[in-house]
Amino acid sequence: MTLLSAAAAAVVESMASSLDVFSVSSNSRGGHIPDADGDIPLRMYELYHDAAATCSGLSWTVLAGLGKIASDHGRHPTDQGLMGITTSQFQQHADPIPAGGVSPASPLDPVDQVYAAARTICASGPATDLTAVVRRATANPASAVRIVELADVYSRASSGNSFIAVAARSAPSAAARLALEYAGAHLGLPYVWGGDGPDRGGVGFDCSGLTQSAYQAAGIAIPRTATDQFKTGRPVTRADLRAGDLVFYGDPNGFLHHVAMYVRAGLVIDAPHPGAVVRLDPVAADDYAGARRES
Repeated sequence: MTLLSAAAAAVVESMASSLDVFSVSSNSRGGHIPDADGDIPLRMYELYHDAAATCSGLSWTVLAGLGKIASDHGRHPTDQGLMGITTSQFQQHADPIPAGGVSPASPLDPVDQVYAAARTICASGPATDLTAVVRRATANPASAVRIVELADVYSRASSGNSFIAVAARSAPSAAARLALEYAGAHLGLPYVWGGDGPDRGGVGFDCSGLTQSAYQAAGIAIPRTATDQFKTGRPVTRADLRAGDLVFYGDPNGFLHHVAMYVRAGLVIDAPHPGAVVRLDPVAADDYAGARRES
């Protein structure tokens, strides 16, 4: 199975990229920026929302998904621009130049590109079906799945002051931060033996399905079972646990029957057993076996 990327993280206050130099007023989006936006420069966040508002039914999260896989939200543009649409699509939909865009329109200008992407999607009518909408923007099946996954995670990212969000901001890497945000977005889903979660056609998770899917969402491929996951990453002591670290239970020299993800304050997020849901649990247990840092 191809491992696909997704993202969700905390609000950024500043970044090195010039794309982040953008003013957000106190009443913008009701004064609240969801916690997905640490992955998204503030300027791009506003552009996604504003461009989506010009297309009936289009969610900003679809444009964010396009921007993420095409250029990491403008951080790594290609000759075709920031949003992954083709040159012909851009030329067809770049005019009229949106407010703040450059003239003549340029595929490397964030305003021109984001609005052209929204117009490309809306050219075939209202954006009411997510899968159909994504197919209007890309003919690549793998990219389409990634965009759907990204849109789902962005739409369900936790609020900026939540327990998970605060922990995620202290993660040792961007990947660990995204993995924890992914896991946090699925709090309350049922434990399902062998479950890989809704992004891979399931309704819930088992313990290692949650951790594998979370790191898949962050772009890191890890094995499916707890025992095999224990062989990846680098070991960390219990005293050095950080947000996103994987915590294992069982025999460190043999079978590991459970894996969880460290959050903070002595708590992990996990899918513990049949009849339970994805939840927060104490890290402490008699059969604590060790921890690994995947990033």
